[in-house]
Order: sequence, then C-alpha cells, then structure tokens
Amino acid sequence: MRGNSTTEIIKSLLECLSKENNNTNEDTMITDITELFNLSKELDVRKEISNKHNEFLNILMNYIIKTTTNDDNEKLFKFNLTSIRLLRNLCANVSENQNIIISNSNFLHFSLNLLENENNSDIKSNQNKKNILTSLYQLLINGIVLNDKTQSLLWSNIYPNNLITLIEKYKDNDEFKLLPTNLMLIYNCILNNKDRMKDLGSNKRLIQLIIELIKEDDTFDHEYNTQNFHWIHLIFKSLFINDLFIDLYKLLSDNKYSTELVKSTEPISESTIESTTELTTTTTGKTNKNQVKLLNLLDSIIHDGDKKNIKEYIEKDSIIDLKTCYFMIDELASLYNLDFARKDLKVATQQLTTNLNQSDFDAIFFFIKIFANITSYTEEMLSLSLSIFKPNELPNDVKKSNEDPVNQILNDPFSKDSAIDPSASKKYDLNTLLRKKGLVGICIGSLHGNYGGDNSNNKSSSSSTTTDGETVTSKGFNKNIESQDKGFKIELIRILGNLSYKNRSNQDEIRELGGIEIILNHCRFDINNPYIKEWSVFAIRNLCEDNIENQNLIESLKIKGVASNDELKDLGIEVGVTENGTIKFKNVPKKEKENNQ
Repeated sequence: MRGNSTTEIIKSLLECLSKENNNTNEDTMITDITELFNLSKELDVRKEISNKHNEFLNILMNYIIKTTTNDDNEKLFKFNLTSIRLLRNLCANVSENQNIIISNSNFLHFSLNLLENENNSDIKSNQNKKNILTSLYQLLINGIVLNDKTQSLLWSNIYPNNLITLIEKYKDNDEFKLLPTNLMLIYNCILNNKDRMKDLGSNKRLIQLIIELIKEDDTFDHEYNTQNFHWIHLIFKSLFINDLFIDLYKLLSDNKYSTELVKSTEPISESTIESTTELTTTTTGKTNKNQVKLLNLLDSIIHDGDKKNIKEYIEKDSIIDLKTCYFMIDELASLYNLDFARKDLKVATQQLTTNLNQSDFDAIFFFIKIFANITSYTEEMLSLSLSIFKPNELPNDVKKSNEDPVNQILNDPFSKDSAIDPSASKKYDLNTLLRKKGLVGICIGSLHGNYGGDNSNNKSSSSSTTTDGETVTSKGFNKNIESQDKGFKIELIRILGNLSYKNRSNQDEIRELGGIEIILNHCRFDINNPYIKEWSVFAIRNLCEDNIENQNLIESLKIKGVASNDELKDLGIEVGVTENGTIKFKNVPKKEKENNQ
C-alpha cells in the first residue's frame, strides 16, 4: 500500500475516470480503488469522504452504470466490483453517504435492474454474477440502515412489484443464495415504520411468497433455510408487535367451507355409505397451510422469545394485545361450530366425516398452545393481577346471589358479547377476561369431545362424563383424521390449571362445567401426552386452593371403575376394583399387537 491520503487517491481516480479511454490506466485504477476500499473500513475516512468528496461518489456511480455490462474485460470488472464494495462500506453508519448513494436514481435503477434481470446480462461467469449481485444487495441494505429517508426512497422504488419479482425469481432456484439477503432488505425497509409495515401486511401476494419460504422439511440445505427463517421470523415479529396479526390472518384466508370425507377404520355398512355419498365436495375446511405457518410463527415468538405479556396490561415483553386474544378465541369457536354443524347427520355419518381439514386441526393445536403460554403469567403479570384485580377473592355478586351458577354463566352479559371491549382490562385481569370470552368452555368441550388423538377402541367419537349421577355426552372431532395430537390434551389442561391459579371465579366455572371430573380422568399415563398426569395434578391443586366447594366435590367422588388401559393389557396386566373399593391387579394373556408394517 502506498500510504497516500484519501484526497490524493480520489484525485488520482478522478483523473483516470475523466479519460475517454481508461484501458491504459486500469492497473492504476485497480490499485487506487483497492486502497480506498481498505481505508473505507475506518469510520473517520467514511465521514471525510462524505464531507469533502461527495461529487466523487456520483462520478463513480455513473462510471459503474456505463461499464458494468459484461465481464469480458477482467480488470474493468474487478474495478467495478471493488467500487460497489467501496460504496457499500461508505454507507455504514454515515447517513450523508447513504443519502448520496440511494438518492442517485440512475444508480438505484441500475442496481434493481441487474438484480432482477441478471440472466439477461452479459456477465458470463456465475461466480462474477454472484459476487456483484451479493455486493449490490449489501450496498442497498447498508444504504438504508437506520435512515428513514433512504428507507422510504428505496421502498417507493421496490414495493410491491420489484419485491414480488425478486422473491419469485429466487424462491425455487436460488443458485446464488440471495433470498436471505432479499429478506434482510425487506426487514430493514419496514423497521420502525408503521406505514411501511401496513403496506407489507396488506399485500396478499407478497405475504404469501414470504411465508411460503418456510420449509416444512428443511433437511436439504438446512443452513440456508435457517437463514431464511431467521429473517422471516424478524419480519413477522415486527408485524405482530404493530398489531397486524389479525389483518394478516384474514388476508391469508381462502374463505372456503365444506365437508370432507375421511378414511374410516370402522366397518362401513351399506346404510352408512348411502348416508355419506351426498357429502363429497371439491373444497374442504376453513384454514390453509399459510395461516397455520402464521400461527406457528406467533407461537414460536411467544414461547421461545418470552413475549407472553399482553399490551393492555404490560407493554414490555408483549407481542399481542387483548383484541388479538379475543380474535383467536372467536376463531377457535368458529372451528368448533363448523364441525358441530354435523350434529343433525346420522351417527355413522358423523364418524366418517368432518367439516375440518388438516390445517383446521393444526390451527386449533396452535391456538391452544398459544393460550397455554399467555395464560401462564410472567412475574409482572401475576403481580399486577393479584395486587390490582384480586381475582382470588370471592366475587361480591356470587356472595349475595342464590341463582344457579350455570344460569349465572349463561346470563353473564360478557358471554353474549362476541367482542368484549379491550377497556375491560382496567376492570378484570387477563385470565378472567379469557374465561368470560369462553376459553374455559372451549377447553372443557375439547376434553369432553376427546379431541387429541386418543386412539382407543371406542366405537364412537363421543365421550361421557358422570357428575352427580347424570351422564353428559358431548360429540368431538372425528378421530380418524390425522392431527397434531401429541401434547394437545396437556395444553388444554395447562390452560385450565393456569386460569384457575388464585382466581376464584375461574375455579368455580371450571367446576360448574364439569371440568374437575374431566381433569381427574386424565391423572393417568397417556402415550400421546407425556406428563399429562403431572399437569392434571397441578391443575387440581390450583382448583382446590382456597376453594372449599371444589375440595368438597373431589372428596365426594367415589370409585366406579377403572378406565381401559391398553398399555397395561399389552403387558398382560388387568386392573379392576374390589367390592370394598380397592384396586386389584391380575394377570391375563398378553394382548397380541397388530402388525401395521
């Protein structure tokens, strides 16, 4: 390195660039631009260039536009590539350089055109193409970091058509691995700007393209897919924080509803076939895969990112607001109602059909997972709940009223309001509002209905619970459809346990809807729900804390039998109850397992 000053190097470059024929000066140009590139790694040098030599930047960009058409001249191409990398460096933490470079409309259009149409360029070497495209992307990103002016300028030039074109170009054949950089560009454009976030969140095609980049199976090129997911995760996290989850979920909807026939493991009679032949349709369900991916993203941000607070209560470490919670409960209820619409069909037909598709079942799974996390209060939420709202105290209206508790629930004005005012957060804690919105009923209904993949030998998708001598039967989702059932029941019981923690009203409603008996029924081993016994014990503990009525109910229960346990039968053990109510075991022939291979 010659050790020349920045001014001397730039003066030498300007002399070379001003000549019509630069071929004789190529070596000098490469030496100068390489030295300037190395100097540009220092912040003081970058600031000096912005203060004294901004005209040089425009001259250099115009030269790049005129000469970066092919790589026939290896030295000239090397000069231009190093020049682009120099411009990239100059943008780092110097807003003046960012403004000069991104505001040069000719250079900006040249860059975008080359990114979109590299196949039509005369650059023959794939390595040369990759180097120059990567450097241009990096330049654009550096040019907009923490600069609202250049972010807005670039966004106006690339949204939405150029972004759609770039993602479509590389999504299936990203030979140069440019998609992560493309996503990084989008993230930096929308960062800290609600208007641009709304722009992105309102374009269905663009949102679909981004979310479809999440691969269900990323075993091939795992590192590359991980890079894509990292930026997708950050993009949607920004959108969620700015209250756009509901808009995105609705935007991705296909608005298709119908009945789907599924394979049955039961013998099919002629009458059953006759009752189901009229139900075949071409479209199925309500939810699609992209909506499920959106829910998966929200769940991962809440769970892995520890963003469990709700904005109306504690804005710090929150990702969603109360309105979003209500929306998710409404979506859950609509999926239940869609499937329960089969109630007028014959029993055999109900066993063979469902109004829900696989994505609907996956959506239910993620909705429940999300509620299991947000109902598990952070320390701040718990402290706020117990000190301000005091949900563990017996409500005054319950103390004074002799009305039947079930009627109280039905007559609660909140239960008839499909959109509880978020301002109710000033009167009730979160878990109380979620109960008033119907979350307790949904969870108990799910456990009643046996949804969750309990592959027992029951001949019906109905289940019965006995309370005070009365049998309550609830229809559940068809068990023959494949679903994300592993752990589903645990999440339901987690929610009930969380809702009942030091919350008297929630404890009472769970009892009144028969939830205690159902939870006790799950204090047993379940291969699809590891540790469900422990979570059930946790829920019972919370339900009984400072609640005499719940304690008395459990004390009054008597053993009436032992639930069927296929795992024990496989081991040659059968469990029964003696006349005096004790448990007895006896050996039986081991059950032969069916070979499904």
